[in-house]
Amino acid sequence: MGGKGVLARGLSLVLVLGVAGACGSGPSSARPHVDDLLTGAPSAVEVELSDAPDAPSQVESRTFASAALDRTMRYVVYLPPGYSRSVTRYPVLYMLHGMDGGEDEWRRYGLLDVADTMIRAREIAPLVIVLPQGDRAYWMDHAGSDQEAWGTYTARDVVAEIDSRFRTIPDRRQRAIGGLSMGAHGAVQLALNHPDRFSVVGAHSLVLRRPQQALSFFGNAAEYAARDPMTLVTTRPDAARALALWIDIGDKDQWAPVAARFQSQLQDLWIEHEWHRWPGDHSMTYWRSHLTDYLRFYDRALRSGGRRAAPPGPVLAP
Repeated sequence: MGGKGVLARGLSLVLVLGVAGACGSGPSSARPHVDDLLTGAPSAVEVELSDAPDAPSQVESRTFASAALDRTMRYVVYLPPGYSRSVTRYPVLYMLHGMDGGEDEWRRYGLLDVADTMIRAREIAPLVIVLPQGDRAYWMDHAGSDQEAWGTYTARDVVAEIDSRFRTIPDRRQRAIGGLSMGAHGAVQLALNHPDRFSVVGAHSLVLRRPQQALSFFGNAAEYAARDPMTLVTTRPDAARALALWIDIGDKDQWAPVAARFQSQLQDLWIEHEWHRWPGDHSMTYWRSHLTDYLRFYDRALRSGGRRAAPPGPVLAP
């Protein structure tokens, strides 16, 4: 794909390689912590999709009533091959759209089609993918407004809707959240502000608005700090260290310099993360070209129960 991937760690190179070898990130590694869930249904990793090429998958557009927003909200859900024929419970990936997108943005870029192909080819394990609607609200509770609680809506209402309606594994270790641009900011912010909800985070073309660029609903200095990923990792480093965290951005993206500053900040705080700076800009072409990279990361991290599973190949120290 071009570019160089780095699993950044506050450890020596020898120790990093030792951790990478112990992670068991290959396609046969089982997800831990499933047996202690309060369900008798098998997990996705325990089910053989012997008829995967022919098993039906589903994409549904749905609505539900959000208590936090007091309105009806839309979402798209992908149910993997074999979902309708089994009693299997699945991990869930929530993918957030960007400022000018909607709940169908990732679908238009081909994410659901690529996931379906990879599952059928057994390149990744089956999972449920949810695409919620977030308007232009930055996936956060707006300062000074009880009616615009977009962060609570996403982390609480959407997750509750999916867990109640579909056969999910209702555990943070089997929930991933990712997003592009505004959605990348949202994914990191939500994971840090709601550590009980998500264990895996993907920030694709991460936008980090500094105080002079912040929109009005970021609030005053204190309110901004509670919503800004760069501040949150300093005030909640333990929450950040509990995440399997991925960041990628194009080398021609206007937001690349501040994303690189964030990556350096994570290194300084000894917060493990995977960092990719690839050729490209802030565009559909860039995101489409990395869909398989994103899905392999989420699969690898979810297989490890939200632990920081190392990618295949060399692992480089910061």
